[in-house]
Amino acid sequence: MSREAVVEAILAADRVTAICHENPDADTLGSALALRMAAERLGKTVEVVAADPVPPLLSGLPHASEVRTAPALEPDLALVTDGPPSRTGAVARDCAEWLSRARIVNIDHHVSNDGSEAAVAWVDADAAATCEMVAQLIPELGVDIDTDIATVLLAGIVQDTHTFAHPNATPRTLRVAADLVEAGAPLSAIHRSIYADKPFSTLALWGRILAGAAERHEGRIVFAVMSASMLRETGTDPVASEGFIDLLASTKAADVTVLFKEADPSGIRVSVRTSARADAVAITSAFGGGGHARAAGCTVEAPLDQAVRRVLEECERELDRADARGR
Repeated sequence: MSREAVVEAILAADRVTAICHENPDADTLGSALALRMAAERLGKTVEVVAADPVPPLLSGLPHASEVRTAPALEPDLALVTDGPPSRTGAVARDCAEWLSRARIVNIDHHVSNDGSEAAVAWVDADAAATCEMVAQLIPELGVDIDTDIATVLLAGIVQDTHTFAHPNATPRTLRVAADLVEAGAPLSAIHRSIYADKPFSTLALWGRILAGAAERHEGRIVFAVMSASMLRETGTDPVASEGFIDLLASTKAADVTVLFKEADPSGIRVSVRTSARADAVAITSAFGGGGHARAAGCTVEAPLDQAVRRVLEECERELDRADARGR
């Protein structure tokens, strides 16, 4: 499928429900909010849905306060952003009948998404963020990108590139971002909101996580654990861990960096970052996860100690495979 097919699907719809993935980040939320604003200007009835709450660091984005936890419109077009429909958490589980009556369009940049879960799919693994893709899509709908749309789109690009520090930021990414800044998106303020303006409780949590960091495989694997007790002790919730994996991944000798998050009863959430000598998707796909070659995630349905052991063993296997390939 292609961008043109997505444009045709949006233009043909009367009601549009933009759906974020579970535990929404700036990329899925920014994409959904931008599509909402664009579709409204085309005269359509639109809503944005996310099963989990919008994290505080993104609550100031335009229209973020209006995100619903379940669809309220009658089914027409379901725009799933930044992941396949199965990644929408409670929406996929609790609204399966609603989704079965909607036409599903999927816009994503994750290489692990084959697009098979949607009637129309546009997956561009070369894009640094789904927001980068949506920034190219909206003008083709005949809608100008104003300050509000530019702001939510740039937020997604900033978070998925760590403000252009990750290797996924391409010349196209930078050109798209420059156009968004020119349209009025406040780059400095967005960066501060996502990466700098943290409450003391978050710093306290990070301190506890960092104090327990460890390494194995001769220092090529670095990992840390965020336990439920750490959250209770610091009075924080799981979203406070956002961004910590990037700090951990700054370890010079590490080829694989892993953060284990004991956040909810559904299992242990795992974030993986790798150097060019290892494939994060190869690690997380062993547990039903996915993402990008350098950054991926999964959920392991096991107690914390078992999840740590199993994932680290898979990390070691991936490094052995990489060494055998001569990486």
